[in-house]
Amino acid sequence: MLAGATELFRQRRPDCEVRLREAQMVDLMPWLRSGAVDLALGTFPIHESDIVTGPVLVSEARMLAVPAQHPFARRASVSPDDLARVKLLQLPDTLPDSLRDDRTPRNTPAGRPIEPGPSASTFNEMLTLIGAGHGVFPVGAQARRYYARPDVAYVPFSDAQPLRWGLLWRAEGATARVHAFAEAAHDLVRART
Repeated sequence: MLAGATELFRQRRPDCEVRLREAQMVDLMPWLRSGAVDLALGTFPIHESDIVTGPVLVSEARMLAVPAQHPFARRASVSPDDLARVKLLQLPDTLPDSLRDDRTPRNTPAGRPIEPGPSASTFNEMLTLIGAGHGVFPVGAQARRYYARPDVAYVPFSDAQPLRWGLLWRAEGATARVHAFAEAAHDLVRART
């Protein structure tokens, strides 16, 4: 999707240069805040006064990444309340509390405590920790396709809100080019649905 939005933007604004960069989880907000990048594709919710969230571009089912040998791996689905029975890996401290509260809550919907596990700086590090049996982590359904691993299983949540993705940018960096790119991404997604 991001490559398609970049191409559409380039067609509309041939005078603008676009470079795609992969940001590790730990780098996302520092890069945005420092101006190292103008836009980022990230998961919501992000509630930060200096960061603007564009419209939701992609919504996908939420799944739980678990060690392949974990009892949950044999189940058809899990519930957010099942998180009280496992150690939940943590997102880096550089990410907003709103996102961390959504992805790595401290309690289940029923109020039972969730044991926090170690933190990871990259998504691949997170998957390695999962495969090694150090905990579990909620991911989007696309992870099954793009991050297939023999040591990790992906189990659908039966009753969790979908994971939502969209563009983020600095409030003070909301230039005409940023808005034009966000519009191109939105138009691309709308044309595909």
